[in-house]
Amino acid sequence: MRFLHLSDLHIGRRLNGFSLLEDQRAMLEQALAMAQSCHAVLLAGDLYDKAQPSAEAIRLMSDFLVRLSRLNKPVFAVSGNHDSAEQVAYCRELLGECGVWMSPVFDGKLHCHTLQDEWGEVCVWLLPFVRPASVRPFASAVKTYEDAVRFALSTADVQDGRRHVLVAHQYVSGADICESEMRLIGGVDQVSLSAFDGFDYVALGHLHSPQRLDGGRVCYAGSPIPYSVSEEHQRKAALVAELQQKGSLTVEALPFQPLRQLRTVTGTLQDIADPALYSEDYVYAVLTDEGALMDPLGALRLTYPNLIGMRIQNSRTNTEAAAIENTSAADLSPLEHFSAFYQAQNHQQPLDERRTAMMKQILEEAEAKRYAPTHP
Repeated sequence: MRFLHLSDLHIGRRLNGFSLLEDQRAMLEQALAMAQSCHAVLLAGDLYDKAQPSAEAIRLMSDFLVRLSRLNKPVFAVSGNHDSAEQVAYCRELLGECGVWMSPVFDGKLHCHTLQDEWGEVCVWLLPFVRPASVRPFASAVKTYEDAVRFALSTADVQDGRRHVLVAHQYVSGADICESEMRLIGGVDQVSLSAFDGFDYVALGHLHSPQRLDGGRVCYAGSPIPYSVSEEHQRKAALVAELQQKGSLTVEALPFQPLRQLRTVTGTLQDIADPALYSEDYVYAVLTDEGALMDPLGALRLTYPNLIGMRIQNSRTNTEAAAIENTSAADLSPLEHFSAFYQAQNHQQPLDERRTAMMKQILEEAEAKRYAPTHP
């Protein structure tokens, strides 16, 4: 049985003010073509970029799911930390009748769906992104992310000789991370690889770098397109995991071809703003001029209309300038709002790594309290 493993679609994401919906639409078209040769599709969380996505983002995701259903490809999807678990779970029973199985809000146990092939049954388990607060109502001893995931997985019977696939959205210890991924101070959101023992394939989301752990049994598909300059050199791909008889697993990468590249250009303004270099790629510019420059952003935008940022880096200066101004407040995440406020209050000094991590943790904890189940 062949599973197409996708994750971190982040539909509705913006890149320094630029809407990526056109790029995401092109990516989903490629994913539909990849699905033709597979038996089912696994979507490992962060379907949307925000808990309250735009109408355009919802329409794009809806169209994708409808077209997969028309291909008769069962879809198994979980909510990620960027998603609203309630929204992803909306009408899940009705969607299930169309072969689109969405994870519920965590209700104390994992949910399984069974597929059949010539080697017998394959059980697909759905684990939405869980925090300690979302699991504690069902297990009061849960204090850490590790505790939360282990408790949730303990509700899945994977010792019955059948093949078991898990779709989840968590940060596994030892995996590589990049700047665009939300993580907590001290790595408190990490989960040990051993927590996933017993599953024949673990389709993970959360980290944007594609990577394979435990010999390929546990895999991150990564995001299908780059969402920050830190992802510039990552090879974006979907994964195809093929299970045959128990114990037989192969994993293949199917590369995505981006509508536009994301890349960094470095040099003097005269060299890199040459009109002959015109490109609609997403470009980050590093200027090495020693002298003062008149409106470098304006000059660069003539050559790179999708300029996402600029840095002046020479023997005296190392400063960064935003390429996009007047971005709508609705397009900014809470962290971006805080970062802008911090810079305004501190003479444009950017938010450092320690404060960024601290604010991310505060936002994560606030989000957990917002969606924590309540019991009368």
